[in-house]
Amino acid sequence: MVRKDLGNGFAIVNNHIILHFNKEVYRKFYPLIHFPDFEIIESNGSNFHYFRDKNNIYLESHMNPFCVLADAHPLDFHLLDFKKGMATSNGTDYIFDQKLPYRFEDVKPLSGLYQQVNNKIYFAYFKEVPAVDTATFEVLYGERIGNMAKDRRNVYFRDKIIPEADAGSFRILEQCINSAYYHEWDHTFYAVDRQFAFYIDTIAKTVKTIRTKSPDRLRFQIKDELGYAIDDDYRYLFGKRKR
Repeated sequence: MVRKDLGNGFAIVNNHIILHFNKEVYRKFYPLIHFPDFEIIESNGSNFHYFRDKNNIYLESHMNPFCVLADAHPLDFHLLDFKKGMATSNGTDYIFDQKLPYRFEDVKPLSGLYQQVNNKIYFAYFKEVPAVDTATFEVLYGERIGNMAKDRRNVYFRDKIIPEADAGSFRILEQCINSAYYHEWDHTFYAVDRQFAFYIDTIAKTVKTIRTKSPDRLRFQIKDELGYAIDDDYRYLFGKRKR
Protein backbone atom coordinates (compact mmCIF):
# COMPACT_ATOMS: atom_id res chain seq x y z
CA MET A 1 0.00 0.00 0.00
CA VAL A 2 1.29 3.42 -1.00
CA ARG A 3 -0.02 6.24 1.18
CA LYS A 4 0.51 9.93 0.40
CA ASP A 5 -0.37 12.30 3.25
CA LEU A 6 -1.84 15.62 2.16
CA GLY A 7 -2.15 17.17 5.61
CA ASN A 8 -5.20 18.13 7.68
CA GLY A 9 -6.10 14.44 8.06
CA PHE A 10 -6.25 13.74 4.31
CA ALA A 11 -4.35 11.00 2.50
CA ILE A 12 -4.35 9.36 -0.93
CA VAL A 13 -3.94 5.58 -0.94
CA ASN A 14 -2.62 3.70 -3.97
CA ASN A 15 -3.29 6.78 -6.10
CA HIS A 16 -7.02 6.12 -6.32
CA ILE A 17 -8.58 6.43 -2.85
CA ILE A 18 -8.98 9.58 -0.72
CA LEU A 19 -9.19 9.25 3.04
CA HIS A 20 -10.04 11.84 5.66
CA PHE A 21 -9.03 10.65 9.12
CA ASN A 22 -8.96 7.14 7.62
CA LYS A 23 -12.51 7.33 6.27
CA GLU A 24 -13.00 7.21 2.50
CA VAL A 25 -14.45 10.43 1.04
CA TYR A 26 -15.43 11.97 -2.31
CA ARG A 27 -15.76 8.59 -4.00
CA LYS A 28 -18.30 9.65 -6.61
CA PHE A 29 -15.86 12.33 -7.80
CA TYR A 30 -13.01 9.89 -8.42
CA PRO A 31 -13.62 9.86 -12.20
CA LEU A 32 -12.93 13.62 -12.26
CA ILE A 33 -10.02 13.81 -9.83
CA HIS A 34 -6.48 13.63 -11.16
CA PHE A 35 -4.90 11.84 -8.23
CA PRO A 36 -1.17 12.41 -8.97
CA ASP A 37 -1.43 16.18 -8.37
CA PHE A 38 -4.52 16.43 -6.15
CA GLU A 39 -3.59 18.73 -3.26
CA ILE A 40 -5.00 20.92 -0.52
CA ILE A 41 -5.06 24.67 -1.14
CA GLU A 42 -6.39 25.51 2.32
CA SER A 43 -8.33 23.65 5.01
CA ASN A 44 -9.63 24.13 8.52
CA GLY A 45 -8.91 20.45 9.15
CA SER A 46 -12.56 19.66 9.77
CA ASN A 47 -15.34 20.55 7.32
CA PHE A 48 -14.01 23.32 5.10
CA HIS A 49 -11.45 22.59 2.38
CA TYR A 50 -10.25 23.84 -0.99
CA PHE A 51 -8.38 21.42 -3.27
CA ARG A 52 -6.92 21.50 -6.74
CA ASP A 53 -5.55 19.19 -9.38
CA LYS A 54 -4.41 19.98 -12.91
CA ASN A 55 -8.01 20.24 -14.15
CA ASN A 56 -10.27 21.59 -11.39
CA ILE A 57 -10.76 23.42 -8.14
CA TYR A 58 -12.75 21.48 -5.53
CA LEU A 59 -14.56 22.80 -2.49
CA GLU A 60 -16.28 21.34 0.55
CA SER A 61 -17.68 23.62 3.27
CA HIS A 62 -20.46 24.16 5.78
CA MET A 63 -22.27 25.99 2.96
CA ASN A 64 -22.05 23.24 0.34
CA PRO A 65 -21.14 19.57 -0.14
CA PHE A 66 -17.97 18.60 -1.98
CA CYS A 67 -18.14 19.96 -5.51
CA VAL A 68 -16.18 21.15 -8.51
CA LEU A 69 -16.03 24.94 -8.43
CA ALA A 70 -17.62 25.77 -11.76
CA ASP A 71 -15.34 27.48 -14.30
CA ALA A 72 -12.53 28.03 -11.78
CA HIS A 73 -9.07 27.51 -13.28
CA PRO A 74 -6.35 25.82 -11.21
CA LEU A 75 -3.59 28.06 -12.56
CA ASP A 76 -5.08 31.42 -11.56
CA PHE A 77 -7.34 30.47 -8.66
CA HIS A 78 -6.78 32.74 -5.67
CA LEU A 79 -8.37 32.73 -2.22
CA LEU A 80 -9.27 36.25 -1.11
CA ASP A 81 -10.72 35.38 2.30
CA PHE A 82 -10.77 31.74 3.32
CA LYS A 83 -13.10 32.12 6.30
CA LYS A 84 -15.69 34.00 4.22
CA GLY A 85 -15.33 31.66 1.24
CA MET A 86 -14.27 34.50 -1.05
CA ALA A 87 -12.18 33.56 -4.06
CA THR A 88 -11.47 34.59 -7.63
CA SER A 89 -10.50 32.80 -10.83
CA ASN A 90 -10.84 33.13 -14.57
CA GLY A 91 -12.52 36.54 -14.40
CA THR A 92 -15.16 35.36 -11.92
CA ASP A 93 -15.50 35.98 -8.20
CA TYR A 94 -17.00 33.44 -5.81
CA ILE A 95 -18.49 33.17 -2.36
CA PHE A 96 -18.18 29.51 -1.46
CA ASP A 97 -19.59 27.61 -4.46
CA GLN A 98 -21.67 30.49 -5.83
CA LYS A 99 -20.58 32.83 -8.62
CA LEU A 100 -21.11 36.50 -7.91
CA PRO A 101 -23.11 38.40 -10.57
CA TYR A 102 -20.50 41.18 -10.37
CA ARG A 103 -16.88 41.64 -9.30
CA PHE A 104 -15.68 42.23 -5.74
CA GLU A 105 -13.85 45.32 -6.92
CA ASP A 106 -17.20 46.93 -7.75
CA VAL A 107 -18.69 46.37 -4.30
CA LYS A 108 -19.27 49.24 -1.89
CA PRO A 109 -19.83 47.59 1.50
CA LEU A 110 -22.72 48.98 3.51
CA SER A 111 -23.43 48.28 7.15
CA GLY A 112 -25.18 45.09 8.15
CA LEU A 113 -25.68 42.52 5.40
CA TYR A 114 -26.11 44.92 2.46
CA GLN A 115 -23.81 45.81 -0.42
CA GLN A 116 -24.05 48.44 -3.13
CA VAL A 117 -22.86 47.68 -6.65
CA ASN A 118 -23.18 50.69 -8.91
CA ASN A 119 -26.90 51.59 -8.90
CA LYS A 120 -28.06 48.34 -7.28
CA ILE A 121 -28.33 47.17 -3.69
CA TYR A 122 -27.79 43.52 -2.76
CA PHE A 123 -28.62 41.63 0.40
CA ALA A 124 -26.03 39.03 1.41
CA TYR A 125 -24.23 39.52 -1.93
CA PHE A 126 -26.67 37.58 -4.13
CA LYS A 127 -30.21 38.87 -3.57
CA GLU A 128 -30.97 42.10 -5.39
CA VAL A 129 -33.17 44.46 -3.39
CA PRO A 130 -36.07 45.63 -5.60
CA ALA A 131 -37.14 49.17 -6.45
CA VAL A 132 -34.29 50.79 -4.52
CA ASP A 133 -33.48 54.47 -4.51
CA THR A 134 -29.74 54.23 -3.85
CA ALA A 135 -29.43 57.94 -3.05
CA THR A 136 -31.66 57.62 0.03
CA PHE A 137 -31.07 53.96 0.96
CA GLU A 138 -29.96 53.47 4.56
CA VAL A 139 -29.42 50.41 6.71
CA LEU A 140 -31.20 50.64 10.06
CA TYR A 141 -28.92 49.87 12.99
CA GLY A 142 -26.69 47.77 10.76
CA GLU A 143 -24.38 46.58 13.52
CA ARG A 144 -27.27 45.65 15.82
CA ILE A 145 -29.91 44.34 13.41
CA GLY A 146 -28.19 43.97 10.05
CA ASN A 147 -31.09 43.16 7.75
CA MET A 148 -33.49 46.13 7.98
CA ALA A 149 -33.25 49.12 5.67
CA LYS A 150 -35.30 51.83 4.02
CA ASP A 151 -35.18 54.49 1.35
CA ARG A 152 -37.54 57.37 0.58
CA ARG A 153 -40.18 55.03 -0.82
CA ASN A 154 -39.94 51.63 0.87
CA VAL A 155 -38.97 49.77 4.02
CA TYR A 156 -37.01 46.55 3.48
CA PHE A 157 -36.53 43.39 5.49
CA ARG A 158 -33.67 41.42 4.03
CA ASP A 159 -34.32 41.71 0.26
CA LYS A 160 -38.11 42.18 0.46
CA ILE A 161 -40.32 45.25 0.66
CA ILE A 162 -42.57 45.41 3.71
CA PRO A 163 -45.75 46.47 1.89
CA GLU A 164 -47.62 47.86 4.91
CA ALA A 165 -44.74 49.99 6.15
CA ASP A 166 -44.56 53.74 5.53
CA ALA A 167 -40.96 54.69 4.79
CA GLY A 168 -41.35 58.29 5.88
CA SER A 169 -42.44 57.49 9.44
CA PHE A 170 -40.99 54.01 10.00
CA ARG A 171 -38.63 53.70 12.96
CA ILE A 172 -37.26 50.97 15.20
CA LEU A 173 -38.11 51.50 18.86
CA GLU A 174 -34.86 52.74 20.36
CA GLN A 175 -35.67 51.08 23.67
CA CYS A 176 -35.19 47.72 21.92
CA ILE A 177 -31.81 48.80 20.64
CA ASN A 178 -30.53 50.46 23.79
CA SER A 179 -32.12 48.32 26.50
CA ALA A 180 -30.39 45.87 28.77
CA TYR A 181 -30.76 42.16 28.11
CA TYR A 182 -34.18 40.66 27.39
CA HIS A 183 -35.04 37.19 26.12
CA GLU A 184 -34.17 36.95 22.38
CA TRP A 185 -32.77 40.50 22.54
CA ASP A 186 -30.27 39.80 19.78
CA HIS A 187 -32.83 39.07 17.06
CA THR A 188 -36.31 40.39 18.02
CA PHE A 189 -37.33 44.04 17.79
CA TYR A 190 -40.38 46.27 17.53
CA ALA A 191 -40.93 49.13 15.11
CA VAL A 192 -43.71 51.62 14.33
CA ASP A 193 -44.86 53.92 11.58
CA ARG A 194 -47.78 56.35 11.45
CA GLN A 195 -50.34 53.53 11.11
CA PHE A 196 -48.98 50.19 12.36
CA ALA A 197 -46.56 48.52 14.72
CA PHE A 198 -44.25 45.72 13.61
CA TYR A 199 -42.62 42.75 15.33
CA ILE A 200 -39.34 41.75 13.69
CA ASP A 201 -37.63 38.38 14.17
CA THR A 202 -34.40 38.23 12.21
CA ILE A 203 -33.74 34.53 12.90
CA ALA A 204 -37.25 33.42 11.93
CA LYS A 205 -36.94 35.85 8.98
CA THR A 206 -40.40 37.30 9.64
CA VAL A 207 -42.01 40.70 10.10
CA LYS A 208 -45.45 40.68 11.70
CA THR A 209 -47.75 43.68 11.30
CA ILE A 210 -49.54 44.67 14.52
CA ARG A 211 -52.72 46.68 13.98
CA THR A 212 -52.59 48.93 16.99
CA LYS A 213 -54.87 51.96 17.51
CA SER A 214 -52.04 53.97 19.02
CA PRO A 215 -48.75 53.38 17.16
CA ASP A 216 -47.47 56.81 18.17
CA ARG A 217 -47.65 55.79 21.83
CA LEU A 218 -46.21 52.30 21.49
CA ARG A 219 -43.39 51.80 23.96
CA PHE A 220 -41.07 48.99 24.98
CA GLN A 221 -40.65 47.60 28.48
CA ILE A 222 -38.65 44.77 30.02
CA LYS A 223 -40.16 42.70 32.82
CA ASP A 224 -38.62 39.50 34.17
CA GLU A 225 -36.19 39.54 31.23
CA LEU A 226 -39.06 39.51 28.71
CA GLY A 227 -39.44 42.35 26.21
CA TYR A 228 -42.98 43.73 25.84
CA ALA A 229 -44.34 46.30 23.41
CA ILE A 230 -47.17 48.24 25.05
CA ASP A 231 -49.87 50.43 23.49
CA ASP A 232 -53.00 52.01 25.01
CA ASP A 233 -54.90 48.72 25.09
CA TYR A 234 -52.54 45.75 25.05
CA ARG A 235 -49.13 44.31 25.77
CA TYR A 236 -47.37 42.31 23.05
CA LEU A 237 -44.95 39.48 23.78
CA PHE A 238 -43.05 38.04 20.81
CA GLY A 239 -45.55 39.93 18.64
CA LYS A 240 -48.60 38.29 20.22
CA ARG A 241 -51.29 40.28 22.02
CA LYS A 242 -51.55 39.95 25.79
CA ARG A 243 -54.04 41.58 28.15
